[in-house]
Amino acid sequence: MKAQPECFSCNIRQALEAVENAGKDKKFTWQVLQRVCKEYSQADLNWTPAFMTTVAHRITQEMVGIQDIFYEEKRYYNRMALELYPQLKEYVEKSNNRLETALRIAIAGNIIDLGVYKEVEVNEILYQIEHSPWGIYDWEDFQTDLHSSKILLYIGDNAGEVVFDRVFLEEINQGKQFYFIVKEKPISNDALREDAIEAGIDKIATILTTGQGEIGIDIERAPQEVREVWRKADCILSKGQGNFETLSDRPESLYFLLKAKCKAVSRELGVEQGALVLKKNHK
Repeated sequence: MKAQPECFSCNIRQALEAVENAGKDKKFTWQVLQRVCKEYSQADLNWTPAFMTTVAHRITQEMVGIQDIFYEEKRYYNRMALELYPQLKEYVEKSNNRLETALRIAIAGNIIDLGVYKEVEVNEILYQIEHSPWGIYDWEDFQTDLHSSKILLYIGDNAGEVVFDRVFLEEINQGKQFYFIVKEKPISNDALREDAIEAGIDKIATILTTGQGEIGIDIERAPQEVREVWRKADCILSKGQGNFETLSDRPESLYFLLKAKCKAVSRELGVEQGALVLKKNHK
């Protein structure tokens, strides 16, 4: 996916919020935003939205002098999600369609995105699980491919959200080999190995990292182990907007699981903003 005009203002806002979160004053904030805008003045039409976001966060991290600006927020959302975990499992247990409910839970968890929302309330997440409409729903293909797969690769997104991913993975944990990918280095509130372990992902999957501290994932620059798993996996699930932005032009068949939270992604997918997406990449 190529960056859109809305990406400029969105990512300048993200830089602003990151600097404010680090407790810096107005003058310093001004200097950070000046530098981000200077970099954006050279923006290329082939940039992805994820790359634009990465640029803004890297500049902010460097100037603020804090690599993991959202560390405390990640701890908070992991704890919040873990407190919800028994309730989420109960949703699945009582459901008439366990797999779909577990899938809705995983995708609804994509709302825990500090690049889009400053904060997320528990009640809002629960509402999303029960009431968000489907924008794209490639359910039949998904069921078929999922049930026939032996090696599943799941590309994670945000801290907190990884607990919702765990609920889904536990539902489909029937003789499959699971790999779960997180970021190698901090950026925004994206999940790291620490977050995946805190969420309990290590109990059901081998945790790998992108080798990068960037929004989304660049498979060609990923560690060899990740590239090998990418090649041998017979089912690849890509979670969240950032991963969609960097993988949507790939030729492989994979599934995108996300909530279309912004106008640019919604328009790219042809869905209403806020819709849930289960999309098979047919390229």
